[in-house]
Amino acid sequence: MAASARHFGWSLDRSALCTLARQRATEHPAGVWRLRLLCAPDGDLSAQALPLVDEPVPLRAALARTPIRSGDPHLAHKTTDRAVYEAHRAAQPDLQEVLLWNERGELTEFTTGTVVLRLGGRLMTPPLAAGVLPGVARAAALATGEISEALLTREHLTQAAEVWHLNSLRGWQPVVLSPN
Repeated sequence: MAASARHFGWSLDRSALCTLARQRATEHPAGVWRLRLLCAPDGDLSAQALPLVDEPVPLRAALARTPIRSGDPHLAHKTTDRAVYEAHRAAQPDLQEVLLWNERGELTEFTTGTVVLRLGGRLMTPPLAAGVLPGVARAAALATGEISEALLTREHLTQAAEVWHLNSLRGWQPVVLSPN
């Protein structure tokens, strides 16, 4: 959030953000909750606690029917402008996830998380230049060496021993890809 606020030239009071997050956690001491933190262009902060609903796994997913544009600046920052992701999800409503790919035929990410393929015994994820959100769980897995970056194409899906969906909310989830 701090990197995106800097990129857009927004003020972000980290101390106030931490206080707000702790306040929401105190208000919801039981159960499993998803915390949504928002920073407005004027620096105004808000936080929502939303129930975290179980999803069946493995996740059912398919490739997007059309490519995304790798240079789209919205793909590099998590914002409330989710139009690209929502359009691809709406085009295949019977699925839990949609795997995006760019104009060069490179895999990018799922609509709600990082794509990871097991190829030749290694766990690989696309580089940011493909048009990928630098997610928190992705960054942590890269930092520990658990995954590494590689240019991945749609053809790599047929060679992958495993396909994973990774995000900081749900962690690692196996994926079963359906034909479009």
